[in-house]
Amino acid sequence: MNSALKFSSLGDQVYTYLRRQMNHGDLLPGSTINISEIAAQLGISKTPLRDALIHLELEGFVTILPRRGVRVNILQIEDVKNAYDAIGLAESFIIKECIDKISSTHIRKLEKLNKLMVSDIENQDFSRIFKTNLEFHNVYLDVSDNELLKKFIFPIKHRLYDFPRKNYIAEWEERNCREHEQFIEFVKQGNGEAAGKLLIDSHWSYEHQKHFIYSFYGVKEQIPSKGL
Repeated sequence: MNSALKFSSLGDQVYTYLRRQMNHGDLLPGSTINISEIAAQLGISKTPLRDALIHLELEGFVTILPRRGVRVNILQIEDVKNAYDAIGLAESFIIKECIDKISSTHIRKLEKLNKLMVSDIENQDFSRIFKTNLEFHNVYLDVSDNELLKKFIFPIKHRLYDFPRKNYIAEWEERNCREHEQFIEFVKQGNGEAAGKLLIDSHWSYEHQKHFIYSFYGVKEQIPSKGL
């Protein structure tokens, strides 16, 4: 960026800029952020940059090292497990609480987005799969009035896909879409309990998804040894 940032909330815009740098692969896990260099590049003081970095640290993207700089965090498999547990609990709670607020318009949007995902998978086009999947889940999350809970979920999801990855797994995405279809059926029936159970026991279950998670993140799956 070769011109100074000019926005009403400079810290928020710097945060967005740094997140975009991560998404584009310009800031890689394990790398160090040079505060002076980025401040000069953006034409800003270090204050809004530090505000943005504190925001990123709270969300788990970076670690601020006193007198040593800022390190971009590497996503560990334990982080993924914790993220799945947290998202599953939160989304399950929301759909149970808000099932009566889901309208036919919401259902049509869910169906449209899931069909779009299916079509992209069939065409081996994964360029927007995360964005579409995020929109699918936001259809019912946005119905909730619990803004704090929604703000809690959003960065955790982005933490799971914080850096560019090319190893999308068609079989996994297909299963996710089938789970979406079952979820939609429960929503149509007004069965929030079943919809919530699907989210927490299958869709956001680390154990249920572990095989694909390990493959996606390049982790060698541990096979229990058999006794003699």
